[in-house]
Amino acid sequence: MKNEMLKQKLDRLQITRLPRWTDLPDLALYMDQVVSYINQYLDGLNLDEITAAMINNYVKKGIVTAPSKKRYTKSQIAQVLIIALLKTSFSIEEIKQLIIAESPRRNEKQLYDYFILTFLAAIHQLDADYSPYEKSKNPAGILVTETEQTLLKLACQSVVYKIAIRVTLKKTNTNSRE
Repeated sequence: MKNEMLKQKLDRLQITRLPRWTDLPDLALYMDQVVSYINQYLDGLNLDEITAAMINNYVKKGIVTAPSKKRYTKSQIAQVLIIALLKTSFSIEEIKQLIIAESPRRNEKQLYDYFILTFLAAIHQLDADYSPYEKSKNPAGILVTETEQTLLKLACQSVVYKIAIRVTLKKTNTNSRE
C-alpha cells in the first residue's frame, strides 16, 4: 500500500497553479509586493519563502535586472519566480548559467511560459511515476519500506537530473566559446 500522506501531498501538487506570462501583474510592483506575490506561489508548493534581501542579491549578481524607480516589471517578476523555483536545487551561480545559456536567442515571454508549463508537467509526471517498486521487482525485498523506496528513487532521480543539467551546461558553454 502506498504512503497515503505522501500521496495526498502529491495530489495537492497536482492542483498547483503557477502564473503564465499573461497572468503576471501588468503594473510595476514595489519590493514588498513582489515578495508577497512570489511567496503565495511558493507556499502552495511548500517551498521556502523569498525575502527582499534575496531579491536584492539577485539584482546585485546580475541575474535579475535592476528595478526602475524601485518598481519591478512583469519581466523582473518572472525572473524572480523562476529563480525562486530553481533555488531549491541549484546554487545562484548555476541558476545564472542556466538563464544565461538561453539569453542570446530567447523570447522572454515564450521562455517564461515554457518554463512554467515544463515545471507543471514535471509535477504531473512525478505523480504518474510515484509508485514504489512492485514487491516482486523490489531488489531490496522487505529490507526497505515503500516510503523509503520512494524517497530513494526520487533522490536518485534528482541527482541524475542535476548531473545531466551540469553536463549540458558545460557543453553549451564550450560550444558558445567556439
